[in-house]
Amino acid sequence: MPYATADDGSGGARLESVARTALAAYNLPGKPALRPLAFGLNATFEVRAASTRYVLRVHRTGYRTADQIRSELEFVRTIGTELAGDPAVPEPVPDREGALVVETEYGGERRYCDLLSWLDGRVHSVGDGLDDAGVWALGRALGRLHNAGAAFRPSVGFALPRWDADGMFDPAASPFRPTLAVEDVLAPADRAQFAEIAARTQTAFDALGRGEDAYGITHIDYILGNCFLRRGTEGWNVSVFDFDDCGWGYFAYDLVPLLGNLAGYPGPVRDNPAYPELRDAYLAGYRSARPLPTEWERLVPLMLAARNANHCLLTARPDVSGTPADDAAWRMDLARRCLELPV
Repeated sequence: MPYATADDGSGGARLESVARTALAAYNLPGKPALRPLAFGLNATFEVRAASTRYVLRVHRTGYRTADQIRSELEFVRTIGTELAGDPAVPEPVPDREGALVVETEYGGERRYCDLLSWLDGRVHSVGDGLDDAGVWALGRALGRLHNAGAAFRPSVGFALPRWDADGMFDPAASPFRPTLAVEDVLAPADRAQFAEIAARTQTAFDALGRGEDAYGITHIDYILGNCFLRRGTEGWNVSVFDFDDCGWGYFAYDLVPLLGNLAGYPGPVRDNPAYPELRDAYLAGYRSARPLPTEWERLVPLMLAARNANHCLLTARPDVSGTPADDAAWRMDLARRCLELPV
């Protein structure tokens, strides 16, 4: 079950007012037009200024600090230059003062906003035009992202969060900043499974170590919904967006969110019989850009289970989900299914 957010419905008009206030800080031609795209964990708007399109983000309160957002944008801007469109990533747009993050206040509430270049393409999913070649291209794109993440050298004051085992499973250390305790959202049997997955993940991360080959800045939410595919003369072109959760983490873990889509956890084809073939195409694409150790492949079921268990903390906030216990039960059911996937 997809979770609801507090920033949809009646909150849309308030967020649009925030977005219009933020737009005034940018040196855009004419009177820019604003169109809502999505009200999720962050709100996004399409901006049209003359013949140019942008995406404006209004960040959720109580999640990322201004320094973390600036660090995210610094990272995306730097790797965008290195990647040179292969894959394409958004380009941050500074305001007229040169700032990448705009602070606004609306109704006594401070919100952080930023403006990004527009990416062309559309999301493809299993059963909707996604073939082996497209999956291969998505794997290659992630390999190139990881090369850039491993090579990135942060500036002084760089402040992205860490997605180690503590960040993934300890509510006090979680970048999701849950306001409910694990005991509040998980039934006893699910709490035991959550603790087991956390312990196994910690062991796996300890074995991987924090060398440049295994650990660096990761996307964290590399899913089909955050990738555009567009057919080119030589195959699929990939664009990657939504770096809202990016942070220091393990590349082996960053491989699995999209694999979960291919397996159907969550996805349109649950228990997808084509998963082994698609998984192999995806990993082959990754391997074409970056070495893929055999032990990483063996970790896929566990890492997928860890992602679903970790998302119990994402929805353990009333401003993210109105049904946190139901969402957590659904995620733990997916975690158990992931542990049974073929390696």
